[in-house]
Amino acid sequence: MPTHFCVSGQTAEDFMRLFVNRLAYCIQREKAHPDDSAPYIKQKRPLDLGAVRMHLNGDATISLFAINPKTQSCKWVAIDADFDDALDALFELRRELKQDGIEAALEQSRRGGHLWIFGENPLLASQCRIYIYNLALRLGVPVKGGGLKEGIEVFPRQDQIADGAYGNAIRGPLGVHRKTNRRYWFYDADVTPEAQLAYLQGLKKLTAAELETLTQGMQLPQAYRPPAPVPFVPRTPIAGQQEFRILDYVQTTGKQDSRNWKAQCPSCAEAGRDRSRNNLGIKISDPRFYICRAGCTKEEIRAALGQPIRKVAMA
Repeated sequence: MPTHFCVSGQTAEDFMRLFVNRLAYCIQREKAHPDDSAPYIKQKRPLDLGAVRMHLNGDATISLFAINPKTQSCKWVAIDADFDDALDALFELRRELKQDGIEAALEQSRRGGHLWIFGENPLLASQCRIYIYNLALRLGVPVKGGGLKEGIEVFPRQDQIADGAYGNAIRGPLGVHRKTNRRYWFYDADVTPEAQLAYLQGLKKLTAAELETLTQGMQLPQAYRPPAPVPFVPRTPIAGQQEFRILDYVQTTGKQDSRNWKAQCPSCAEAGRDRSRNNLGIKISDPRFYICRAGCTKEEIRAALGQPIRKVAMA
């Protein structure tokens, strides 16, 4: 069993100053799903000191969103690595960051580690990503995406997000991972929330001016740039026939990746599945295209909506 703590309100405030860039957050489920995952549930109420204290004490586990859509900036960058030799890659990145005058904190994780960089003030997410992607590729550290299935993942995962969107969340440090029932600490400090936060507060923070200098003349590598948006042009319907639009029948969750909106799959819901409401991906650039990640067919999805696909009569 992990050690239970009883942290003060001041300790919770210290955590929020370092890690909380917006008050949207999720809580990790106590029990794993059948797919062996422990998913997070988006909370309707904004994050407060009480929820942070529960996280640090071990009573709940929260995840945090990197980007504030009002500024498109983030307080931190987290580099997640969970592949073979992941720790070697993170140590190499940390050494190179040190050469650039950046102090990064290495956190243990279930399958590898997380390397955290903190801004003196919130930094533009797009600039952070340009710097880390170019640094990793210069060192030969693999970056997931761009044709690679294994490599580091960089949070924030997007350059910017739409107003009302969330981007991708990452488990808040210093809490208990509900799947393993363990805490994963930063390497260079004693294993109490207070000592860990004091260590993180003492790190030199990256300034916007320093980041501007480090990224001078750089761009995000071509393989990792989001695809150029393609305008949606509705097809001309057959006389008397109305074109089916999936967005007329489902409510998106506000979550999205670089290409797709997320929504509950109607077929999964009919079968009592998809309680996280994100199995259905709908292509942002052309919402005629949609797919269920659990494998439901278009015929099953349309049937669940009461809009079966009409069979074209052959002459």
